[in-house]
Amino acid sequence: MSEELELDVDKLLGQLENYASKGLDALGSAKQEIAELEARNAQLNERVAQLETNLASLGARLTQALENPLEADLLSRSDSLMVMIKETLGVSKPGEAQKSIPSAASELDKLNPQQRLQHWIKTYPRAFMPGQPQPLKIGIHEELLAVEGGDMKKIRRALASYVKVPRYLRCMKTGAVRLDLKGNNAGFVTQEEAEFASEHLQKLEDSKKQRDLLKKQQDKERQENLKASRLQNKLSALVEMNKR
Repeated sequence: MSEELELDVDKLLGQLENYASKGLDALGSAKQEIAELEARNAQLNERVAQLETNLASLGARLTQALENPLEADLLSRSDSLMVMIKETLGVSKPGEAQKSIPSAASELDKLNPQQRLQHWIKTYPRAFMPGQPQPLKIGIHEELLAVEGGDMKKIRRALASYVKVPRYLRCMKTGAVRLDLKGNNAGFVTQEEAEFASEHLQKLEDSKKQRDLLKKQQDKERQENLKASRLQNKLSALVEMNKR
């Protein structure tokens, strides 16, 4: 009877050692995958930093070029590409008049971006429709400034929370109608704008996939560690029983 027990214990110990070996192998594989993801994330961060540097350089060059009256007249162009460039770089034509500031502007400026966006959703329901968004008029920030006044930076920040999300980017299709604050037709999305939105959407989705994958790998690693710990506890218990 004792020999049979010893054989059963040896067999069980062998199985546990096999499970532990497989667990360690899986743990090593998970760590390697996480390391690869971290390296890829570092590469993406470097590319983002380089793009931001290039954008800042372009903005500085454009601002410097505005000192030349002939080149400054470029900002008078009304085509959508030039408007988008001005909005992106945050530049304006020299001597451009400041907008008047309504008395309610100071109260609106106290709101955080999400609160201000909620204010727009209630005030301009035909333009701001988060459930089923439609492209907004190019220069909508200037229209908001003219109507409400306040700090342009805060207006842009609140707008970003609306136009830089996947649902809005997906509505940016070539030919889609743009809306002003009253919900009236204010132009159409060009192919260039649609492609720009599509590229930005792809970056957001890629970033989300990487975060989800990293979380999945971390969860897997925690489960493997827990499993290995349980196996080790069982192994220790069997060893103690065998000693008795």
